[in-house]
Amino acid sequence: MKTRFLVLLVLLAALVGVMPSLAQTPDAETLVITSLSDLQSFDPHIGYDTVTWFTYPLVYRGLVGLDSSGEPSPELAESWTISEDGMTYTFVLRDGIMFSNGRAITAEDIKYSFTRLQSPDTASPTAYMFDMVEGTAEYIAGDATEISGITVVDEKTVEFKLARPEWTLMKRFALPPGMIVAREQVEGAENFAREPLGAGPFVLDSWESGVRLSFSANPNYWRESPAYSKVVIDLAIDPTVGALRIESGEADLMVDPISNSDYPRVATDPALAENLVLSVGFPNTQYIIPNVRQGPFSDLRVREALNIAIDRERLVTIYNNRAIPAAGPVPNNVDGDNADLSVPFDPERAKTLLAEAGFADGFSVSVLLTTDPVDSAVMQAVAEDWAAVGVTLELRPVEFAQWLDVAYSSPEEVDLFYIGWFMDYLDPSNVFEPLLTCAGSFNPGAYCNADIDAAFAATKELPPGDARWQAFSDLEALAVADVANMYLVHVQQYFYHSARLDNVTAHPASQIDLDAITFK
Repeated sequence: MKTRFLVLLVLLAALVGVMPSLAQTPDAETLVITSLSDLQSFDPHIGYDTVTWFTYPLVYRGLVGLDSSGEPSPELAESWTISEDGMTYTFVLRDGIMFSNGRAITAEDIKYSFTRLQSPDTASPTAYMFDMVEGTAEYIAGDATEISGITVVDEKTVEFKLARPEWTLMKRFALPPGMIVAREQVEGAENFAREPLGAGPFVLDSWESGVRLSFSANPNYWRESPAYSKVVIDLAIDPTVGALRIESGEADLMVDPISNSDYPRVATDPALAENLVLSVGFPNTQYIIPNVRQGPFSDLRVREALNIAIDRERLVTIYNNRAIPAAGPVPNNVDGDNADLSVPFDPERAKTLLAEAGFADGFSVSVLLTTDPVDSAVMQAVAEDWAAVGVTLELRPVEFAQWLDVAYSSPEEVDLFYIGWFMDYLDPSNVFEPLLTCAGSFNPGAYCNADIDAAFAATKELPPGDARWQAFSDLEALAVADVANMYLVHVQQYFYHSARLDNVTAHPASQIDLDAITFK
C-alpha cells in the first residue's frame, strides 16, 4: 500500500507542474520552506492571515514577543510597566537596536508605527487591536494630527495611555500589527508591501510572485542570528508535494499544515512521525460566512435550515478524525467557549424551514473558497448535504490571495465564503471583535446584530475570570441562535519538517519558532 501511495503522489506532483529544476536544494546555510499560497503583502499592518504571519518574523520585530507558554517576552523593548489601573503601558527600548538599513530605532519609530496602523490611508484590517489607545478615534476622524495617547517620553521610552482597559493588550503587542516599520522605507519605497524593512534577522532579497521569496541575513541584526543565513520560500507548492520535497531532501519545512492525505502515512511511521509538530497557537474554526445583505441568507430561517442540513460528523472523517464538530465560533479549548451548544443534523427540519421561508423548491448559490484540496473536499461534502434539501451549491475555488482580495474589496458580490479563522490570541474577544461586530474588520458577510454589539462592548471590559468567561459563553449562544455564520469543525493542525532540522518548536504567535531552528 505504501508503494502505491507514493506512486500516486509522484503522479500528482507531475500533474501540478512541479519541476525539479525549480526546487532549491537545501545547503548548510539555507532553510527551504514551501507554501501553497503567495503572500498578500509584506506590510505587517496589512497582512492578516496565517501565511503572512508565519513569515513576518523573518523581517520584522515588535516591542515584545511571546514565549513558548504564550506570555510576553522582551523584543525591541527590554522592559515595560503597566499602571495599577491597567490604563498606562510604558516601554523602555533596548540599547543598540536598529533596522536592517543600520539606522537606530528610537521611541519616535514606535509612535510612527502605531500611528500609521490607525491611519485611514493605511486601511489596516488589524487597526482594531489598538483602537483603545486614547485619542485614536479623534485621529481617525481627522480631528487630530496625532494620537494623543502615544507619548515619546525620551529617545528610549514610549508610553501608551488607554481610553478603556484592554486585558489582552500585551498579547496584541506581540503580534504583527505591533511590529515596527521604518518611516523612510514606508514613504520612500515604490511599493512598501513588496519592499519591507524591519528589525528582524533577515532582509527580503527577491520576490517572484507565485514562484519564490528569497531572504539573506540582516547584517545589522541586534541579537544572535539564527543558525542559518538564508531562507527560500517556494510558492504554489501543494502540501502533498511539499511533504514529498521534505522527504526527498529538497525542502525543510512547510508553511501549511500537513495534508489530510499525508497525515496517516506520516503519523504511523515512527521515523517520520518524529518530524511532526503539533500547533499550539491559533486555535481554529472552519466556517461558512453567508452574505446577509440581501437574498436568501438575509432570512434567519434559511441560515438555520442550511446550518442543520450539514453532517459535521462526516466532515470530521475528512480530517482523518483530527477535528471535532463546531457549534459556535469559540474553539473548545479557549476560555469562554459555551460547551452546552450543539447543532443537530436534521435535514427534515431543514426542508420545513426552507419551505416556510418560501424556498420549498430550493435555490442555487455559490461559495468562494481557496484552492486548498481539503477545503474543496469539505465544501463538496456540504454541497451533497444541501442537495438533499433542495439547495444547489456551486464551488468557486480561487488562490488565497484572490480570496482575500474579494473578501475585502467586493464581498457583496459573493453568496457564501468558506474559510478558517485562526485565533490571534487566546481570548474569545478575538472571535467576536473582528468577525461578529457590525464594524468587524473580517466580516465579509456584513452580519450585524445591535444586541450582540452592545453585549460585546460590555463583556470585553470585564477582567479575566469567571464573570468574563460566562459573559462570553452567553454571547456565543446569542451568535449561534442567530446563525451569524455556519461553524463546521475545529481542527488539530500538525506541521511537518525535514529530518535534518532540530529544535523545531511550535510558537503561539507565528506557528513555528523560526529563530530557534538549528541543523543536526
